Amino acid sequence: MRRWNSAVSVLLALALAAGPAFAGPSGCGLPQISGSRELNQFLSLRAIDVVKRAASSDAGLAALVAPSASFNLGAGDVARPLGTGVDGARALAQAMKADTYRFLGWDYMDMPADPCSKQKVEVEFIDSLGKSVYRMEFTFEAGRVTSADGWERSFETGRL
Repeated sequence: MRRWNSAVSVLLALALAAGPAFAGPSGCGLPQISGSRELNQFLSLRAIDVVKRAASSDAGLAALVAPSASFNLGAGDVARPLGTGVDGARALAQAMKADTYRFLGWDYMDMPADPCSKQKVEVEFIDSLGKSVYRMEFTFEAGRVTSADGWERSFETGRL
């Protein structure tokens, strides 16, 4: 019982100490985000937005992707670098041909988070016709994609 109270006290102290630092708009232009759960959802949706914009040649893509961001998509036992910056994002979207996506929620304790620091999220993109799934890990800094690395896998679905 004593350990539990100590752990709760430490977590509460950390939350209170970090809370005010993230109470207002972030210094990197992201909206007010104070917790890991909200940040995970925001950045996962941003990764999806990057792929959508890249597939449609949206001019706003450059604001979401760092010029030096690397994009890599492996398949089978071969790694495939796709390029950097906006061109790399477009090559990724073209290679995936995704029509749906999936990401898992933050089902853990919601801790304070700094939206401007380096963050990683995983999003799966699915090409239903090609029966391929692409599990991608996006790295963000200050809300911009700095890398996206993933692997293509085939899949089968059916009713139970």
